This record gives sequence, structure tokens and C-alpha cells, in this order.
Amino acid sequence: MNEKKQTFDSQCVVIIFQSVISKFRLVHEMDCMLKRSRTLPEVGLVTLLAAAIVIWSANVALGEDMSALFALSSPGRSTFTTDNQEVLLGLNQEGGSGLSSYSQYLFGYFNMRVKMIPGNSAGTVTTFYFTSFGDAHDELDFEFLGNVTGQPIILQTNIYASGKGDREQRIFLWFDPTLDFHNYTILWNPQQVVFYVDGVPIRVYPNVEAATGVPYLKSQLMYAMGTIWDGDSWATEGGRVKIDWDNAPFIASYRDYFADACTDNDASTTCAMAKWWSQPQLQALDDSLIGQLDWVKKNYMVYDYCNDYARFNGTPPECAYTRPTSILYNTNSSLSSSAPSPTSSPFSVNPSSPGPSPVLSMSSRTLKYAQPIILLSTSLIILHISMQAGF
Repeated sequence: MNEKKQTFDSQCVVIIFQSVISKFRLVHEMDCMLKRSRTLPEVGLVTLLAAAIVIWSANVALGEDMSALFALSSPGRSTFTTDNQEVLLGLNQEGGSGLSSYSQYLFGYFNMRVKMIPGNSAGTVTTFYFTSFGDAHDELDFEFLGNVTGQPIILQTNIYASGKGDREQRIFLWFDPTLDFHNYTILWNPQQVVFYVDGVPIRVYPNVEAATGVPYLKSQLMYAMGTIWDGDSWATEGGRVKIDWDNAPFIASYRDYFADACTDNDASTTCAMAKWWSQPQLQALDDSLIGQLDWVKKNYMVYDYCNDYARFNGTPPECAYTRPTSILYNTNSSLSSSAPSPTSSPFSVNPSSPGPSPVLSMSSRTLKYAQPIILLSTSLIILHISMQAGF
């Protein structure tokens, strides 16, 4: 077999099969296929069908046994579904409930599919977040602030580093999160933290500790958590709208949790730098991703702590950066701060959505329909490789 062809095949196979564990990423694999097939057309079939295996593998892997990954609090208000594929967290007048991962993590790529409380959820707070413990704890938060029927739920993100928080950003979503499950993703490596919703980056927190002295999340193991609780003292219109307990219990649903991470057994920078989610293309947002981030801020942002000059008597130093200072990029780039009126509905118009970022999310429904084709593709791969080998 041609030595050059072998080299190209090997490079593509490494890229493709390393990404099987990520489940949601296909862009780099497709890029590999196109580049290799343009150079050596005979390689295209093998790489194309190998990518099909990635999709098939993702289909098999989706539907995690949530009971093997999480412990539940308040058993009377939280439960696993009978197939253990889903967690239902409930809130009533007696209290809320939560889930907590058995594993701890230091850097990784994480995804949870969540369906929010339907109907009148005013005063409730539903979360998916990561946290350590103690006065100097680290924390990464997705917090969903309930609202009255017909009004949009607000997504608040927050970041604590070495015990310092007060970094809230709030956005409307460009869909109704109560109608179906959606992907809420965190990419956390030694250079940056990126929050994604259905593959679209909504927030970045770069590592600028060396330049600013602002702590970065780099040394504390964190648990994955989910909760639902009574926040009616502040969650909806600053606490003006209270929980209507006649609508209780309030139920939020969690499923398809995925983590590719450094865990409590191998949590180190060395571990992180060997992972796909710490490779150069994911150590800082490129111009395209910053453009997507600008789109979110321009069309859906409700509040940004970076613009709350009265609260902080100025601008927090990390707000000047969208890329880590240790990466050779233009660190003077800043994000648009324009925001829609809090009274405008984000569901009426979807202005030129940029689509998902290179960290893609694929629904199990889509994968299910593709499975028969993928099984055929697998057979063709075996046949093609056998013919190339002369069997």
C-alpha cells in the first residue's frame, strides 16, 4: 500500500476515533475527510465510512444510566424514571431537590440535556452547575429563572473562582426550553471556560490570571450538580412575582449526561493537555465563534455584570478579554454589550442564527434514524479494508 496513503489514513483514523468519546463533535472529522480525499481520492471511502461509525457509536452511547452517575437528594421529590435514563427533580412547599455526581472533575467537556418546568414557573430556580466546596470554592453555573406562563425563562450564568463570584450574565433563549430537551454544555480547559446552548457559545471566561491577577479555575475538583429550589425572593422580576404553589409540584427533567474529563483519579494539567478539548483550536475562541457570541449578546442579553459600572465602581478587569492572555491572539477584542429590551419576546423573531459552533450537539432522534445506513456503512468499511489488504 502506498506509504503516503497509509499516513493520511492513519491521521484521519486517529482524529475520527479519538472523537468517538465526545459524541457531539463531527466538524474536525469532516474536515479531515475532505482534505484527505481531495489529496488522495481513494482514501475518501474509508474515512467517510469511519466517520459513520462515530455517529453510530454516539447513538449507542446516548441514553446514559443516570442512576450510575448521580445520587439524588430529597427522595420524595426526586426520582429516576423506570429505565434510569432520566432524572425528575421536583419542588413543592416542603422543599426542592437535587442531583450530585459521584465523580469529581478538574477540566473537561460536559453536556446535560434538560427540559424546564412547563407552565407558570415564576419564582423557581432550576440549575445545572459544577462546584467545589469551602469559602474559596470554584463554581460554574447554568441557572434558569422561572417566569409566568407566556413569558420567557431567563438563563443566568455565573462563575466563582477562588470564592469570588458576582459575575452574573443573563440572556433570553431563542427557543422555549419547556417544550423539549436542549443541550447545555461547558468546555473547561486550562485556557478558557465556554458555556454553550445547543452548540452556540453564549459565554466565555478566559484565563487571564497572569495579566490581571483575576483567579482562574485551575486547581479545585468540582462535582456536577443539578437542583430545583424556591428563589421567589429574587428570581422573577426581582422577587415581585412569587411562586404560585397551586401549580406545584414543579418538575424539571435531566437526561443524557456526558463527561469527557480529568477525574479525581487523574486530575492534572498533564491529563488535560492530552485531551481533544484542550487542543490548540479549543484553547481560545476564533473570530467565527466570537461572532456567534456577539450575536447572542446583541439579540438576547438582558444583564451583563461587565456593564454594571455602579455596582463595581468601574469595569471588572477580566471583562476586557475574550481570549486567554497566554495565547497569541488579539486580546484587545471585546464583545458587543448591546442588549434587547427585557420586555421583548425572544421567540417572535430569530435573527440570522449563526448555527451551532464546532462543538456540535446531535439529538438521539436524528441518530436513531441514521442507524440503518450506518450499519450498512460499517459492513462496507470491512469489505473495503479487506479488498485493500488483498484478502
